[in-house]
Amino acid sequence: MKRVVLVITAISLMLNVVCATGQVKGEEKEETTKVTEVNSSETVISIGDDRMKVESSEDITTVRLGSRIVTITSGEKGPKMNIEKIVRDEDIPDQEMLTCNEGTGRYDDGHSSYPSRFRFRPHWSGFEFGFNNYLATGYESTLPDEYNFMDLNTGKSFNVNINFGQLGIGFTRHFGMVTGMGLQFNDYVFEGNNNLMKDENGVIVEYDAGVDGLVLDKSKLSTTYFVMPLLFELQIPVDRHNTINIAAGMIGGAKIASRTKMVYHDDGKQKIKEKNDYSLNLLRYGPTVRLGYESFQVYATYYMNGLFKENKGPELYPVQIGVAFTLD
Repeated sequence: MKRVVLVITAISLMLNVVCATGQVKGEEKEETTKVTEVNSSETVISIGDDRMKVESSEDITTVRLGSRIVTITSGEKGPKMNIEKIVRDEDIPDQEMLTCNEGTGRYDDGHSSYPSRFRFRPHWSGFEFGFNNYLATGYESTLPDEYNFMDLNTGKSFNVNINFGQLGIGFTRHFGMVTGMGLQFNDYVFEGNNNLMKDENGVIVEYDAGVDGLVLDKSKLSTTYFVMPLLFELQIPVDRHNTINIAAGMIGGAKIASRTKMVYHDDGKQKIKEKNDYSLNLLRYGPTVRLGYESFQVYATYYMNGLFKENKGPELYPVQIGVAFTLD
């Protein structure tokens, strides 16, 4: 009897959490609880229109709730409850699956024709690390002579991205649309003994540190962007639990910070930091592609509008290449 009470309590709690988004506002219905023992180890529990399957042994009770399993273990110090998410639907045979229908908040027997879009698992949230560079007009990787002060030490020009708040809309189980949010931190480390400055017209020109007798150990432009993607992702299964992921689409960003930094030695290490907009474009956008296996991806992004505002700086178009580790 204690086990049945515990199971009903656990299931009631899970229904509120797992299917909260499926409840219809203003709908009030009397919910009755019914426990039906199929055999000595299998029980079907109904709470109103919701139905779950319970399998129990002497010390362990397992409750299957769509893509989640609640395991309740009895011990000397009392019962313990563990909640796990099933990685793939194949882990539960079709005839035993109970899925939570979107929009209704109800569990069905796995044979419903209602689309189960929540099964699509996007790959966006996570951590990315890559390298920054840019292309000149005509997709040239070699910069014109007048832009020599923008030459980068590409081995030290990093971008670090933290992606969060992902949303996947599945058209099928392995194909869908993905969006989300993220923060992008970029370093453009200059190769020469120079940095950037704005002239009286707001145009970006070279700051030659040698004129002031400085020999720079490091010189860079740093930017921070808030980004949002719109991707279409295809997942190709390679076995029961793993997929190759291919995604392509657009990514847009809004600049939230920018600054320059110079490091040199003069009676010890000295640093010069200056915050400024540096005539950078407030918004940027461009195509991005991603290819990966499960939670590991490689990505490439090209921004179609220039790094600087029109006629306010060198006509350069940022490029990013790196690796991503996602949390799906």
